[in-house]
Amino acid sequence: MKKIISSLFLSSVLFMAMSVSANADVSCQPIYGGGETCIQVGNVFINKTVQNPQTGSFVDNLGVNDPKHSPSSNVTFQITVTNNGGNTISKVTVKDILPQFVDFVSGTGNFDSNSKTLTFEVGDLKAGESRTFTVVGKTQTQDKFSQGITCVVNQSTANNNGQESSDNAQFCIEKPVLGEVTTKGGLKVFPSQPVTKAPATGPEMLGLLGLIPSGALGFYLRKRASK
Repeated sequence: MKKIISSLFLSSVLFMAMSVSANADVSCQPIYGGGETCIQVGNVFINKTVQNPQTGSFVDNLGVNDPKHSPSSNVTFQITVTNNGGNTISKVTVKDILPQFVDFVSGTGNFDSNSKTLTFEVGDLKAGESRTFTVVGKTQTQDKFSQGITCVVNQSTANNNGQESSDNAQFCIEKPVLGEVTTKGGLKVFPSQPVTKAPATGPEMLGLLGLIPSGALGFYLRKRASK
């Protein structure tokens, strides 16, 4: 009997440990350009998106083959926090970490320039409720980029009593080629090429000038013969 009770007790402890572990498990997937996109199992869900510079729509990630942002341009992000639980959550602490080559422009909360982190709180989030917040950054000037295309990852986290959910959004920055002009829609405009062929009246005039001495000599000989 004691063995049965002991086995039941151990099973209960193991079940509770597995339940706690399940609530803290994080499922992460690597994305191109570095970092991971992660979603934690729990009551708080966070979704991070970035605006497509051509269409204006918000997407999870912009890869190396997608439309790219240019240096010295604004990049707009959206952070959506959702309460997946059955009760109201009194406070969720959200942190948004800007990546390298991106400076802070605007957003709700307090921004720490040293850690490049924006922090704000979401209060009284009802069961099933979602709230969306906008953060705007600006890519740095062209001289800061050594490569033609640079991909970076922006990370956001939402913390509720130790339960943390996180998500990332990737986008790429393309450094224009020297002498290349880019339109607002992202299309490349190349400058007109200089004309290297000489005008039709150029070389032919040299031949005509060469006939002048011959004509003058003929006129002189004809005049002398008539004397």
